[in-house]
Amino acid sequence: MEDATKQEPATEDLKKKGTEVEEETGWSSRLCLHLPSRSTGLFRYVRDFFTCLEFLTRIRITKRDVWFPDDFARSVPFFPLTGLVMGLLMWAALAVATHLRFSGLLLGIFLVLAELFFIGTLMYDGFMDTCDGIFSARTRARKLEIMQDSHVGANAVIGAAVLILTKAALFSVVPLLGGGLTLVVLYVFTRTLMTVYILAFPNARPGGLGEMFKQGGRPWYMWAAIVAAILLIMGLAGPYHLLICGMTAAVCLVLALWVRSVLGGLTGDTFGFLTELGDILFLLILFCVVRDTMPF
Repeated sequence: MEDATKQEPATEDLKKKGTEVEEETGWSSRLCLHLPSRSTGLFRYVRDFFTCLEFLTRIRITKRDVWFPDDFARSVPFFPLTGLVMGLLMWAALAVATHLRFSGLLLGIFLVLAELFFIGTLMYDGFMDTCDGIFSARTRARKLEIMQDSHVGANAVIGAAVLILTKAALFSVVPLLGGGLTLVVLYVFTRTLMTVYILAFPNARPGGLGEMFKQGGRPWYMWAAIVAAILLIMGLAGPYHLLICGMTAAVCLVLALWVRSVLGGLTGDTFGFLTELGDILFLLILFCVVRDTMPF
């Protein structure tokens, strides 16, 4: 009886994995923009944007002392704008690499490192957890338990290695695929597609990141994000890149349906899994379309 009592808090903590918000300390926290605990009017949209930006990237601009349950759900319409910021940062990294005359695999590795520096490992973590669970050949319930476990298994290690190698290879030919503009479209597109995973698919389990973003979210959040992404991609790159996005989205949605059939829904980890696959599929499809014009 005593052992069961001790295990109960541990199980509860496991359900909250990934939802903790740690308070920042040190001199850098003094440089942050302090927002009111509850914003109203137009300023609430500024707060919602920073919520999205700071969650999906390693950028820290605001100082948050109080978080509300609907903060994350209200940030969903700003996923395309956050993707735009990511793409511009990666474009800057590509410009630096070009100035240093990096090319080939060296360029690919540099851009992978730049992505880890600017965006972080949140999506990689979800990708690895999903690989561990979904490829474990266990029951649905056991797969979800494995995905919550903080230990790293063989499937996660192999999956991460393949992911990084594939990304490095595809990033190495980015200059031939449209350069920085292609990177901007890539991150706007894949982050917008996350809103579909969040709001159009059921949760596989209660709690966690999936429910945190879905609870309080409204269907128009997804449509607002999609319309914003279409306008951004059309305005920046034109219909050609939008067509590539459409082709990639079709494949990604089929993959999302497959994940739902395996797990009974989606989780925060699967958002990262599908987003990383979306990055690869977009660049791979673009490469297949334009490879005949490449000088090799």
